[in-house]
Amino acid sequence: METAAARPSPVEGASLVQVLLILRRRWRLLAIVWAATLATVGVYTFTTKRLYRPQASLEIRPETPLVGGDANDPALMASRMMWENYYRTQEAILTSPTLIEAAYNALPEAIRGRYAGLPDPVKVFADQLDIEKIRTSFILKVGFVDEDREAATQVVNTLVSLYLEDANRRLRELKSGAAEMLSKEALPQIRGRVDDADKALQDFQANTGFIDFEEHYKSLVEARRKFDARYTDIRLQHVKVKAELDSLSAYGADGVSGLFNPAFHTTRTLEPLANERARIASELGKIEKLYKERHPAVQELREQLRMVEDKIREAIAGTLKSLETDLAEVDSEVKSLKEEIKAVEEGMAESARRLNQYKRLESELISAKELYNAYLKKHGETTATSGSALGSVRVIDHATVPIIPFKPRIMMNLALAAVVGLLLGVAAMFVTEQLDDRIASPREIEAFVGLDVIAMIPKLSLSAQAGPNPILLDQASELPEFEAFRGLRAELITRLEKVQGAKVVCVLSALQSEGKSTVTANLAKVLAMEGRRVLIFDADLRRPSQRKLIGVREGHGLEQVLRGECRLEEGIQKSRIDGVDVLGSSQGTSGAAELAGVARLEEALDLARTRYDYILIDSAPVNQVSESSLVARHADLTVLVIRQGTSRGAAMAARKRLEGMNVALAGAVLNGSSFRGTDYGYYYTAYYSSDRKT
Repeated sequence: METAAARPSPVEGASLVQVLLILRRRWRLLAIVWAATLATVGVYTFTTKRLYRPQASLEIRPETPLVGGDANDPALMASRMMWENYYRTQEAILTSPTLIEAAYNALPEAIRGRYAGLPDPVKVFADQLDIEKIRTSFILKVGFVDEDREAATQVVNTLVSLYLEDANRRLRELKSGAAEMLSKEALPQIRGRVDDADKALQDFQANTGFIDFEEHYKSLVEARRKFDARYTDIRLQHVKVKAELDSLSAYGADGVSGLFNPAFHTTRTLEPLANERARIASELGKIEKLYKERHPAVQELREQLRMVEDKIREAIAGTLKSLETDLAEVDSEVKSLKEEIKAVEEGMAESARRLNQYKRLESELISAKELYNAYLKKHGETTATSGSALGSVRVIDHATVPIIPFKPRIMMNLALAAVVGLLLGVAAMFVTEQLDDRIASPREIEAFVGLDVIAMIPKLSLSAQAGPNPILLDQASELPEFEAFRGLRAELITRLEKVQGAKVVCVLSALQSEGKSTVTANLAKVLAMEGRRVLIFDADLRRPSQRKLIGVREGHGLEQVLRGECRLEEGIQKSRIDGVDVLGSSQGTSGAAELAGVARLEEALDLARTRYDYILIDSAPVNQVSESSLVARHADLTVLVIRQGTSRGAAMAARKRLEGMNVALAGAVLNGSSFRGTDYGYYYTAYYSSDRKT
């Protein structure tokens, strides 16, 4: 069974269909706002006086010397760095009151006569001057805004001509003054500094003997290196002599101590004596083993050994004296070397100091010469260009008589007004739509609420044949309004084909006074016209209305059935419509929410299914009471009645609430539709035939 719950909800965001519906509904407002904006701007544009702005283009660029120079010249680099200030200066000169007044006085009498009667004609004239700066290309565009385009063109050309003449005059005066100042003051002063620096350097060289301090310093460094090498050798020699002296001094009286020291054997005098002593000592050892201590052979060898040792001591004493003499000489040489090294170090320090002083004086002289040459070159350039015109400013385009006015810009204003008017119209359209979201057509229900419209019911009270009675009687069966209920009947019968046995249809509305009770009664009538047994189940326990429309007010009703005070058969009453019975109440009850949730409601519906073909439940408004969605859950199909003019928000809230309770929604019935007349039935057929195909 197809229900609206299966349809995707288009109300979460503005879709194309919604926008088109809003545009269809509010297009008049959009057109009015757009036309009003365009008309207002058009009136302003065409009533405003035409102003023209002829302009001349000036290029202001850095000055390039006619005499080429070094790119790294400090004076040239400083001149380039000050270029931006030069640009601003020329701009200020161009707009200076003196130049503007001169241009005003140079104009023909016919042009100046237009400003003669003003309190301050020069100020008014200056206010019309318009300077446009294009710094990325170093261009100044000088314009003059006025009604008379030919006069404005003449003003611009006159101003530019006077500006160039004044700038060239200033340039010539400036360069002439600069050349004179350089030749009389700057160059002599800088030349004096050069002479002073040269004299200071010559005096320093004369006082120091014209020594090449760099070479002198290098020679001292080389001498220091040689002294260091000699000092190292002498120190090693001192260590060696001291070691020999210490080793020979250890030779003892026993003739053995120090005998095997390497220094002992390096002495030529001692070596044969040492060998002789060793031979005698060896023989003495052998004889002492054979003879007694007092034997003559032993005594003789001992005497020879004593004599050899005495000779060794004498030789050692002489060698020690020689070594002491050598050690003293070495110590003396070490002391002398230390003094010489100290003298060399002092000479190196003095040489370094003089070398630094020489370089400083030489650097001062070079700087003075470079500065003098730079100023001398600048003096030559200034003298050479003192008679030339201003090369940094040139006229790119002279002012010509304009054809198109500067203000107002007709096409731009109209195009802008069209765009702004369209935006304002769209904004007004959507703001109005937010303030007034009443439903006006079935398409709006489908697009904004998200429900299929299964029937459109016209305003029954407006039908002359139906009269004031909201229930269509048999004699009104040929009315187009009656045909709308037949269409609703066909829709419900088709959708309930697969439901076996009796069918239960619940008719709801979002708010009160939507006409749900009238729709229920007339739907019951058209169902009964086909021979079906129909029961109207008035479940609006708070404000019941069906017994007022088609039944009597006395007797038991739905409230007594749900409370168990009577049986279903006792509560059902015959209505004025053939084949239609009513189960309702004569007045509201305070316990409607509790009664709607009791088990007897479902039992009553089950019992009614056995006796009737269709049970139509007329329940309370969904957004105003809590039990309507609970009652609708017992129905096979639910229809939401929406009166034309109802708020979309209320209808959307009702749909969401029913879908949240898993109620099977068949769609919506647009009640009180503004479509009338004999063509309504044809419209209905065409509308829903095409809707079914889609």
